[in-house]
Amino acid sequence: MILNGQDVTKIKENKLAEFRRTHLGFIFQDFNLLDTLSVRDNIFLPLVLGRQKVRVMEQRLEKLAPKLNIGDLLNKQPFELSGGQKQRVAIARALITEPELVLADEPTAALDFKNSEGLLSLLEDINEMGQTILMVTHSAIAASHAKRVLFIKDGRIFHQLYRANREAADFMQEVSMTMTNLLGTEVR
Repeated sequence: MILNGQDVTKIKENKLAEFRRTHLGFIFQDFNLLDTLSVRDNIFLPLVLGRQKVRVMEQRLEKLAPKLNIGDLLNKQPFELSGGQKQRVAIARALITEPELVLADEPTAALDFKNSEGLLSLLEDINEMGQTILMVTHSAIAASHAKRVLFIKDGRIFHQLYRANREAADFMQEVSMTMTNLLGTEVR
């Protein structure tokens, strides 16, 4: 696998953590926030580990916080947050490093409709700026925001769709129909 011109399979063990921290962003279903750190510090953690300047951290957070609707949460502790708020904080932590590849596992699962739409719009925007998003989802709504949707059945790519220039709402109908067919008969 080649990422950013580098063969990931040839990275030495002692350099893997640094590579993951600088080139990959992970959005997990279970948040993985540290309860002993504030929301702000949880978001800053990958940048602190990468020895980023405080000014850069603050600038990035200043741009990202409003897009994820977390500005009023920054001084709170994770135990004070709802599931949806924790998800948005975890997403901010994944995106603050501006990774080349974002791996997102059901990123909208804990979010309400408004915050889901905001996140999907943000992911589309950062994809347009050159970041790659690899999202796993069971949601036709979330999938309809992607440029390409792969359907996996029994561990194999079963079918794929391309959005092209269609609006997400139009593409969602085709995604939904394919998902329905996937549960029953094969798509040709």
